[in-house]
Amino acid sequence: MIESGYSYWEKELYDITYDLIVVGGGLTGQSTAYFFKKNNPKAKVLVVDRGFFPIGASTRNAGFACIGTIGEHIADLEIDSESRLRARIKNRYQGLQLLRGTLGDDAINYEHTGGWEIFTEEAEFTKARDQIGKFNAWMKELIGIESFYKAASYQGKPAISIPSEGMLHPGKMIGKLYELNRSVGVEFRWNTPVLSIDPDQATLQCENDVQLKAYQLVIATNAFTRRLLPDKVIKPGRGFVFVTKPMDEIKWKGTFHFNKGYVYFRNLGEDRILLGGGRNVDQQTEETDQFGINPYIKEYLVNFGNEVMELPQGWEIEQEWSGIMGFTESKTPTLEKAGKNTLVVAGLSGMGVALGMQLGKTAAESVS
Repeated sequence: MIESGYSYWEKELYDITYDLIVVGGGLTGQSTAYFFKKNNPKAKVLVVDRGFFPIGASTRNAGFACIGTIGEHIADLEIDSESRLRARIKNRYQGLQLLRGTLGDDAINYEHTGGWEIFTEEAEFTKARDQIGKFNAWMKELIGIESFYKAASYQGKPAISIPSEGMLHPGKMIGKLYELNRSVGVEFRWNTPVLSIDPDQATLQCENDVQLKAYQLVIATNAFTRRLLPDKVIKPGRGFVFVTKPMDEIKWKGTFHFNKGYVYFRNLGEDRILLGGGRNVDQQTEETDQFGINPYIKEYLVNFGNEVMELPQGWEIEQEWSGIMGFTESKTPTLEKAGKNTLVVAGLSGMGVALGMQLGKTAAESVS
């Protein structure tokens, strides 16, 4: 601990009460800060994050611009109501439009590639295919797109195509949002772990005996929310991702989903594959907020690459990492009061790219 105290000059500069402090510098947190500042140009707004850059899921995901497959929707209807699922689907679509419109497609390397849900079992394909009419009717009603899902095949495997899907660069997404925040005057404190909060007084106790004060707090730490608010039921879920070394032939171009979305992959440029997921094969172990690689899941995905994707013989992994997602029991995000002057927004349940900015905008409007 650094026990320096404040100088006269530092006290005048830093010992202030902010109009809003956001804890968490990922997509949701930065979006909250940006839209609050846009709505309140004279407000003092601060974003606090424990890392050198946000390292939960915002810059560690696969970069899918998607709103869900039929297999996922069928599974979600087993744990939640139809009305809430329909609302989530609409929010995901609107969230992606807001994200692309705010940041710009070029800035985030958005590519409108189309996507596919692939199957290896005929019974599972038939079950999903039989629901195409139902979910296409939903999409027409909710977002105005007809024939959102189509029965198809890809690389000889039964599939459902999703022409409206795309992909983007998560790192550039966060980088562009950071630029926008700085341009409107939002302040940032990176490498500032928060030890505790007082949700009624809207104060943060940070390392090195630093206390930060605000009139309002927003806690946007997703999977790590329970470290600050133990009573909030946000369950962490670790996701494993790897990128291959360059290969001569890439047969898979676009975004791909398998087994209700638990496995996902895409091309990365012209000669690499990004492959991730698989936490369902060891789900209890992966309900952790600790980064790391589960060798059992890694083996499962390598076998998937060999047996299902039929990647070229001798392919190798170039880079691997993990990210931490936050889940609610029903997969509907939480946006609620956590004290007199504190709002918590969390539980994006693996759909952070689609939901993060829209949820942040809603949070900003809730505290304006």
